[in-house]
Amino acid sequence: MQRILSFFTRHAATLFFPMALIVYDFAAWLSTDLIQPGIINVVRDFNADVSLAPASVSLYLAGGMALQWLLGPLSDRIGRRPVLLAGALIFTLACAATLFTTSMTQFLAARFVQGTSICFIATVGYVTVQEAFGQTKAIKLMAIITSIVLIAPIVGPLSGAALMHFVHWKALFGIITLMGLFAFIGLLLAMPETVRRSATPFSALSVLRDFRNVFRNPVFLTGAATISLSYIPMMSWVAVSPVILIDAGGMSASQFAWTQVPVFGATIVANTLVARFIKDPASPRFLRRAAPIQIAGLAILIAGNLLWPHLWLWSVLGTSLYAFGIGMIFPVLFRFTLFTNDLPKGTVSAALNIVNLTIMAVSVEIGRWLWFNGGRLPFHLLAVAAGVAALFTLGGLLRRVRQHEARRAAVGE
Repeated sequence: MQRILSFFTRHAATLFFPMALIVYDFAAWLSTDLIQPGIINVVRDFNADVSLAPASVSLYLAGGMALQWLLGPLSDRIGRRPVLLAGALIFTLACAATLFTTSMTQFLAARFVQGTSICFIATVGYVTVQEAFGQTKAIKLMAIITSIVLIAPIVGPLSGAALMHFVHWKALFGIITLMGLFAFIGLLLAMPETVRRSATPFSALSVLRDFRNVFRNPVFLTGAATISLSYIPMMSWVAVSPVILIDAGGMSASQFAWTQVPVFGATIVANTLVARFIKDPASPRFLRRAAPIQIAGLAILIAGNLLWPHLWLWSVLGTSLYAFGIGMIFPVLFRFTLFTNDLPKGTVSAALNIVNLTIMAVSVEIGRWLWFNGGRLPFHLLAVAAGVAALFTLGGLLRRVRQHEARRAAVGE
């Protein structure tokens, strides 16, 4: 018994904490992906308008923005551990509350609260990983976490479609509730504390000052723009594709689920390559080599829909190739944006997520409007515009990172 306890103590931070965080993150993704094939059923059960279906995703993202301003500065002052534990508990209770919803309004309200998990995971959980490990190991560990978590968009729709043949859609949230509870217990037992309690009091003035300093930092601004723009093509597809393929395209829930496999499978493969085979994922040369992959995906996306507008294949193929390119560079973009400054990391992460989720939530609503008012081509033009803009901001980010490193080297000398 003593040996077991000793092993647990030595390896809690390096093994059990990432595992618990993965379960929490996986459950958060699953709360969207498991229900996506059945979101039309949810709308019909509550006798709501089908146009509200994408709101399940956009309100989830809005929930992800709601507490960013608080959690980053709070975790900088009282520590990462109590904040992340509170988040896991809130998420679990919000999923349990979905079992008792009786209207679309209540369902969307529960989705909003579930979305706060994004705040806790990205602002506190990912920062703890970055602080607990060195640069290369943290990047590779984040790639591993992302690879495992992104199984949810593949397994989720397929499992959701299969399970809904036997159980009511509310039972799916019962499964997620149990996963959330398991994650909470795991974090309670294994999560390390990576910051000391700050002597700076938690006040509105100090929080505003921290955020002001972050938003004045040019590396942060460029990195936040790159990450946000990069994820618009994927997030808009996740939110609107059920309407495109099921409601308008006549696909079954199972058929729709299979169309999501190549998109998220490409991201998993990309993250696996970074974690296992790339020796220096932070190299600018490696980041630039991913750009042609993203461009090719965007080209297929728009050319395929121009030449063969009746086939959904080109939408999936182009988005999948683009997702592969983004999956290769995202862990590095996050690391650069977070650590290429001397600012409080919780606040930096919170500010990054505020920008990221705001842009993604707005893009989902724009994408929905473009689909219902213009069709598939205008909807995909949004993804192309965002993807091209992200490539330009990536170049700016690499220049600023290089300048920052040169200044630090000069000071060190």
